Amino acid sequence: MSSSFGSGHVPLHSTHQDHQELAALEADLLSAVGGRDLFEEKLRGFFRAAIDEVIDTARTQRFFFHELEKTEKTYLGTKFEILLRDWLQVPRGVRLDLQIGGREVDVKSTTGGGSGWMIPPEAVDQFCVLLRVNEVAAKCAVGLVKTRREYLRLGANRDAKTSFSASGTSNIWWLVSDFAYTANFWTQIDDALRHKIMSSGKGTKRLAALFENCLGMSISRVQVAAVAAQDDYMKRLRKNGGARDILARKGIAVLYGAYDRALMHQLGLKVGYREFVSYRPKSDSEARLLRGAGKIE
Repeated sequence: MSSSFGSGHVPLHSTHQDHQELAALEADLLSAVGGRDLFEEKLRGFFRAAIDEVIDTARTQRFFFHELEKTEKTYLGTKFEILLRDWLQVPRGVRLDLQIGGREVDVKSTTGGGSGWMIPPEAVDQFCVLLRVNEVAAKCAVGLVKTRREYLRLGANRDAKTSFSASGTSNIWWLVSDFAYTANFWTQIDDALRHKIMSSGKGTKRLAALFENCLGMSISRVQVAAVAAQDDYMKRLRKNGGARDILARKGIAVLYGAYDRALMHQLGLKVGYREFVSYRPKSDSEARLLRGAGKIE
């Protein structure tokens, strides 16, 4: 195998029997998302958004992955599949989860680490996208594989599903193998700061406290909704009466990955596509840049 890209891109060797087919599948997948750079940029927030939506802090008052019920953790696999299909803008397969470049592709995920993907009979000898999520380390992997029988264990469970043998995992083509996605925001602050933010007042003041006290931290829309705890949570963040006005007067900009990409790149910031980050300029030139973009006063 050869390795390239800092994110852990590990394609199969050119002599591998699956190299040609998986290279074509990777090319079609990356083309669907706009190229490797955009794939990695959006991947930072992909798992974060899915997990945060299931935690659902605003309604459940839960903050962490370990607070999920077992059935909710199982449902996350379906959630990842649905969001991946929407992200790729590809149709459902006839027999499997997706169609990518005209080929049927199944989606399998594990949140337990290792190689815990369960392969059903209909997915044997088919293409699969493998997703692995480690919420404790905030690391993920995305792999492609053709699930040949010789890569799988001989035994099966009650549902006739099987998994990869120890040697079988060497046949996975990794788009990313040790990729840092956006960590759960609540794991990065202590209980005292969490209480300070959540007791700062109504929605607008809570959001202002959040972004003022958590400079440079990636914050998802789901977390913004959780802190605002109001149906019109985005109104509490916008200008014209929202938290951005309070922060702009203090010289703090709130940037959004979907709209402020160019500005973020100039500042050396890396966040997910649908994530926010607050930033206080570190130099006069940065202040002029943010002031010129209308982000601070």
